[in-house]
Amino acid sequence: MFQVDSYLMKPKCNVTDLKDVVNDPQSYFVEVTDSAGLQGIYNSMDFQYLNGAICLKYYGESMLDMRYWDLVDQLWAYIMNLIDAVLQKGEGSEITSFVLPKNDFLIALIQGAEQFFTCMTNSFSSDCDYSYELERIERLKRELQ
Repeated sequence: MFQVDSYLMKPKCNVTDLKDVVNDPQSYFVEVTDSAGLQGIYNSMDFQYLNGAICLKYYGESMLDMRYWDLVDQLWAYIMNLIDAVLQKGEGSEITSFVLPKNDFLIALIQGAEQFFTCMTNSFSSDCDYSYELERIERLKRELQ
């Protein structure tokens, strides 16, 4: 139903054409579960500015793709804020409207965030600490049950 993937931008990558980023993502990004790919870019990474992208599809239809790349750890933090708002207030802010199964959507986002922060921690534990984010994810998972 939902597919959520996180990517880190290859260091020193210069984006000049967003269409090219979408059509040829492997030239620009490494998927966070690709351990060998992550190790290949490790020495050039700036852990204070982790550019990357989150791709979100619903039944194969893209809702979020590479053209919305930014500081990917911060994108995940914003998404977790949105999940928190939905759980606390019943709604989050909106720019684009979608009709989706609420719980399945929130679970997919939480799983995507967990995958991102876990892969980053496993691959780069000496350079980044995402323990707060991972604890927050556990709390959000409990609230969704």
